[in-house]
Amino acid sequence: MNTQARLRIAVVAGESSGDLLGSQLILALKKRLPHAEFFGIAGPKMQAAGCASVVPMEKLAVRGYMEVIRHLPELLRIRRQLKQQLLADKPDLFIGIDAPDFNFGLEKSLKQAGIPTIHYVGPSVWAWRSERLKKIGQCVSHMLLLFPFEEKIYQDARIPASYVGHPLAEIFPEVPDQLAVREVLDIPPQKAVFALLPGSRQSEVSMLAALFVETAKKLLDRYPNALFLVPFVTRETRLLFEQEIWKQGAQALPFRLMFGHAHEAMQAADVILLASGTATLEAMMSRRPMVVTYRLSSLTYRIVKRKLRLPYVSLPNVLAERFIVPELLQDDATSDNLLQVISNLYDDKRLATALSRRFADLHLGLRCEAAERAADAVCSVLGARA
Repeated sequence: MNTQARLRIAVVAGESSGDLLGSQLILALKKRLPHAEFFGIAGPKMQAAGCASVVPMEKLAVRGYMEVIRHLPELLRIRRQLKQQLLADKPDLFIGIDAPDFNFGLEKSLKQAGIPTIHYVGPSVWAWRSERLKKIGQCVSHMLLLFPFEEKIYQDARIPASYVGHPLAEIFPEVPDQLAVREVLDIPPQKAVFALLPGSRQSEVSMLAALFVETAKKLLDRYPNALFLVPFVTRETRLLFEQEIWKQGAQALPFRLMFGHAHEAMQAADVILLASGTATLEAMMSRRPMVVTYRLSSLTYRIVKRKLRLPYVSLPNVLAERFIVPELLQDDATSDNLLQVISNLYDDKRLATALSRRFADLHLGLRCEAAERAADAVCSVLGARA
């Protein structure tokens, strides 16, 4: 491959996590391909790295079924117009970062037109809906994967794929300093600190807020010096949680509601209670004991449960291939059950230390210069085409 040749690479990210991945990848690619041009749908980090955005990324960053339905006509219009532009313009490569519902349809059309397509972040086919693999194979020329256990799944499906590591593993410190974080947050060392993360989506907070407030009330009865750190992504999710506090008459509880700063809240905590999702990986890298919980509507839960391929849902357990983190889901997700499990983790310091060591091993296993490895894989795809 001639690295001096003019290369045009289209990149589409759908939300802030993809914007971070994209920015790191673009910077790594620029070291190898200094004459490459990047354009597509980019957030502020990708734009700062040199990617021209033809559509604001915020247009794609919609969450929750009702919000997606409300924005569906606009999303379909954006994808249709972008597809027409890319088919006419024929970039040398297309990279879709996460956002599978938007990107896979786009990638399929581009691949059929002879444009190589790379998808960065494999959907959780290892957890459920493995039937998606056939569709994925029709859409992508190469997958970039965050977790080591994913590679064999794609190999078995005969989809070219590379494990590149997880970028969060590079961001989190190898040894988080809990006391230093508490000092920054002005939290006395002797406090019993519990981080509560009821989810980033409004639907998640609506389902879990009551449970989290009830659990906090019981924890305060058991630990009178408790402090509850509750970080939020949006004003809407914070408002939902505040409404539940008022509904339960829990205004006097020592809640500290925060905008952002989820990583600091987790690192400062003695125990973390959180909704299942990517945040469980962040909690693992914070090296703090955690309890994972989740609730869905009864019908949705029955459908999802039938499609699950693994006995656990949280990423630390998936990576460890066994239960190392308690999971209390659906009917098991009661305030009494959560109180008992959280108390066990808080009171047993030896268990907390053992968990921290296990989390450290898993964390370091994901730390392998993800952006550099991803850039190498991208260059290999471009080289194969040259």
